[in-house]
Amino acid sequence: METTSPKPDISTPRQEADPIRVAVGYAVGLAVLWAALAIWRPGTTFHLAPLLVAGVVPVGAKSLGLGQNLPRLAAIGGTLALITTGVLSATGRLAGPSLLPSGGAALESVVGALAGAIAGWAIARSMTSPAN
Repeated sequence: METTSPKPDISTPRQEADPIRVAVGYAVGLAVLWAALAIWRPGTTFHLAPLLVAGVVPVGAKSLGLGQNLPRLAAIGGTLALITTGVLSATGRLAGPSLLPSGGAALESVVGALAGAIAGWAIARSMTSPAN
């Protein structure tokens, strides 16, 4: 008698990904890209990187249909940008020029992270939820 393995049921719908995890994944990807660029070119300041890392979490989650808890999502993005700033600053990888009159690239990255979190929250708040 021949045994065959059961065929998978392809009629079962695929489980949707968690919007928070996807949005945090976007931010982690941007943070890794920022870190790689800063390691490659430590004398270059990537002025928009902390803003993008911080702002992509609430905007990404909202675009994926998650509309609640936007301040928490903005805080997650801001925290990730601040951690990346701390690591890059501690390893001497934020050695480029700053747009601020004083404080250097590390302070500029902190300001950018905070501004990105606030801007991401505001943009996500103004977005309409995608049609389901």
